[in-house]
Amino acid sequence: MNSLTIPVTKSVRLSSDESNILSQISQAEGTSESSILRRLVRDGLNGYRLEQAINSYQRGEADMQAAARFAGVSVYHLMVELEKRDIASPAVTEKFVDGLKTLVETFGGSQALRETIAEYETQLSGNQPDSV
Repeated sequence: MNSLTIPVTKSVRLSSDESNILSQISQAEGTSESSILRRLVRDGLNGYRLEQAINSYQRGEADMQAAARFAGVSVYHLMVELEKRDIASPAVTEKFVDGLKTLVETFGGSQALRETIAEYETQLSGNQPDSV
């Protein structure tokens, strides 16, 4: 905890099952329930911020650096997480589709290929997640 950070107390109601689980974890780890709760809340908040950052990145609302900053992680960490989830960069996908379109215009291509390119262009213009 930062020396300038003033602790704030929040209360939470747990079901008896949740309380029992917390007690079991506390005993197994030899750690106080409050420190376990702090860790779980911190992990949950970090996970939530990462999810929001990834969603924002996928929608094209944030570039990689802004998404990483929002999530509180390095760009490298975000890149690893995106790769684990098989999420392509919207810019990379757009450049790929543009390149395919140029190749088809230059060298020709089947109607099926032209239709596929048109579908991807529609997805990209609507900022929909893609699966290229």
